[in-house]
Amino acid sequence: MARKKIIIAGAGPAGLAAAYELCRLDQNNKFEISIYETENQIGGIAKTLNFKGSRFDLGGHRFYSKFPEINQFYQEFLGKEMLVKKRLSRIYYKNKFFNYPLNISNTVKNLGLIKSIELGLSWIKRQINPYPEEKNFKQWVANRFGDKLFEIFFKSYTEKTWGISTNRLSADWAAQRIQNFNFLKAVLNACFKINLGAKTIIDKFYYPKYGPGMLYEKMAEILKTKRVKIKLCHQIIGLKTKRNRIVEVVSTKGKEKTDYFISTLPLNDLARMLKQKNNLKFRSFITVNFVIKTNPFPDQWIYIHDPKVKVARIQNFRNWSQFMVKKSSQLTPIGMEYFCNEGDDFWSQQDKEILYLAKKELTKIGLVETNQILNGFVYRVKNAYPIYDLNYKKSVEKIRKIVAKYKNLYLCGRGGLFRYNNQDHSILTGFFVARNIVNNNKKLNVWAINNEEKYIEAK
Repeated sequence: MARKKIIIAGAGPAGLAAAYELCRLDQNNKFEISIYETENQIGGIAKTLNFKGSRFDLGGHRFYSKFPEINQFYQEFLGKEMLVKKRLSRIYYKNKFFNYPLNISNTVKNLGLIKSIELGLSWIKRQINPYPEEKNFKQWVANRFGDKLFEIFFKSYTEKTWGISTNRLSADWAAQRIQNFNFLKAVLNACFKINLGAKTIIDKFYYPKYGPGMLYEKMAEILKTKRVKIKLCHQIIGLKTKRNRIVEVVSTKGKEKTDYFISTLPLNDLARMLKQKNNLKFRSFITVNFVIKTNPFPDQWIYIHDPKVKVARIQNFRNWSQFMVKKSSQLTPIGMEYFCNEGDDFWSQQDKEILYLAKKELTKIGLVETNQILNGFVYRVKNAYPIYDLNYKKSVEKIRKIVAKYKNLYLCGRGGLFRYNNQDHSILTGFFVARNIVNNNKKLNVWAINNEEKYIEAK
């Protein structure tokens, strides 16, 4: 009997997870699996980059999950190479550093007593007169935290991240990321460690010794022993359909017929390949990475809420793991995240211009002196974050109806589902898709994953 061919679009967490689960369940060797990856390295936005002996993530990726099978999966692959890390992060606002999660004494000291009282009064005012509808991000947050706290700790960072006003950002994003949390619970937890039904923001997590890319590199090694073909630099640019099936995949390297197609492609791109117009958009980002002579600050990451600088978040990868640099080295890899849109003015700048700006901002914030910076590089990431504008849900529903007509088309991953998933969610969607193919049905609902959070991860 001829083996069934499966093509997976994308070698990120979801695509690799789908391939791994297919191999695990395929006891009779029924499937021939190929993974098409646009980039020259696997891992998607969870890859780890190597530069002159130092390692850099594309942003930070903590390893924790509410799903027992994902935690077991992490341990199975990484075991003793998983480090237990105590979280240390802060917010930079108006030339001051605020502990995050917020600490009352630190917050009052930085804001002043009068300003701190104003935060509480603002929250009380909004409890008396809440927004009757919570359509946008501002309304959702202000109803739970008050207008003053929204302005200080939510507005600037959120607008940097998404590139649109918080009035135009759907409340769905806030509900997904800050569920079951509000001003009163934050104060009680900060003052007395009292938890009134909200899961506190995670203060410990696992992290792979050599960065998250370590997991996906190990997965790829196993997949190759199972004769899975991982085709790097193969960008999918088109699909051929026949009788409600995907029958051929067109890439920059040629064409290949298939029996099943698993897509982690950005949902808007997939829709266009299926001749469906849509208004979905993704936010991209640029990470500017520097090697510093010594370790300049204790945090793993710092949120930059100050609108006077363009950088949104700064990572210190040595504080994630001392193994991110060569043994006995005092060097520190730093990553600065700049959110933008693919093709906009910032995205189109030359690397040397972006490096110059990043150096200037790093010293302006006061974290590093210029003479401590040895060298650096720029890395661009397309289609990183699905933008939840006020109309996104209608567009997604329309595409879902079209996709449902294709019997051999399966979607998974952050981009594939147009959902702001963490990596554990993305991995689980890959598992679900694989199980649906093996069982020849679509009973496991990938769209239900991450609909209801049981922990808080606000940023």
